[in-house]
Amino acid sequence: MDDLSRNVGVSTCFCNGRDRFERFNESEEVSENFTPKQVAVALHVSESSVKRWCDQGAIRTDRTLGGHRRIPLEFLLEFLEATNRRVIDPDAIGMPKIMPSIGSAKGRGLNKQFDRATILEGFKKSLLSGSESECRRALGEWYANTGSIASVADGLIAPAFREVGEAWACGSADIYEERRGCEICMRLFHELRRLLPEPQGAAPLAMGGTPAGDRYQLPSQLLDMVFREQGWRTIGLGSDIPYASHLSAARKHMPKIFWLSVSHIENKETFLKEFNQFSRGLPKGLMLLVGGCALTDAIRPSMSFSAHCDSLEQVSTLARTIKSGTPLPSPQI
Repeated sequence: MDDLSRNVGVSTCFCNGRDRFERFNESEEVSENFTPKQVAVALHVSESSVKRWCDQGAIRTDRTLGGHRRIPLEFLLEFLEATNRRVIDPDAIGMPKIMPSIGSAKGRGLNKQFDRATILEGFKKSLLSGSESECRRALGEWYANTGSIASVADGLIAPAFREVGEAWACGSADIYEERRGCEICMRLFHELRRLLPEPQGAAPLAMGGTPAGDRYQLPSQLLDMVFREQGWRTIGLGSDIPYASHLSAARKHMPKIFWLSVSHIENKETFLKEFNQFSRGLPKGLMLLVGGCALTDAIRPSMSFSAHCDSLEQVSTLARTIKSGTPLPSPQI
């Protein structure tokens, strides 16, 4: 399989198939701490209301050396999520226009005319043309109307990259265009990730990455965000990591779930030997979650793992179920 097809496969690794926001200054740094006045302008409420919420503990705050209130981004996001409020004026706090979605559109949809096919087609064209602002617009509208990272992955990212791969196979796209699209997505994922509320200290931990020889980052980054969206703490180990290093990380941090995304296997026998040795060495009680376009029906029966997922929606359900303490219906999802 050529490099492009493998890279497209990464996008479908765990993902087989809220207001629209405008372009913002990508070089502008976003502040991590806001004054009550900034938050008041952003929410279209009075400054005294914000101060009252701070004093009542509704909005957690820090204090400067001079005693002035400062509201960290993560605490603001917590407040929005808990109260179903939205940011009316993102520019007041220097945030991208995806900000209004947090706490205001989860699971409800903002646009009854939400046209998935049109957004998907526009997103694919923007990936190929290298238009980061249009990709951001499409991703933001999708997330705004679904309120789900898993839906972004399964319904937008994966199909778009499949079509990009088909375009390359037909000679209408070049490999650099697909790679450039991957880089754009990674940057947008980082923007979206920072808008997710920080998990609480007692939240379960999930961690993982890709094995040595697998350089594809998109699926592992999406997994990280799906777990965080469900309230988990996460540690992303990155791509192309030797099993010995994965094992060392698992033993040191003792996560509840360790994920392994596998989009490319160079040699089946070598992969199975190294993977199963890694699986046997994991701490007792740890759940090993696997997925990826390289893990076919023919190879999975020879692997030792706790759960396999074909989509990010399945991962999201798994994360939510385990965090809530609900017994799993079966060891394999």
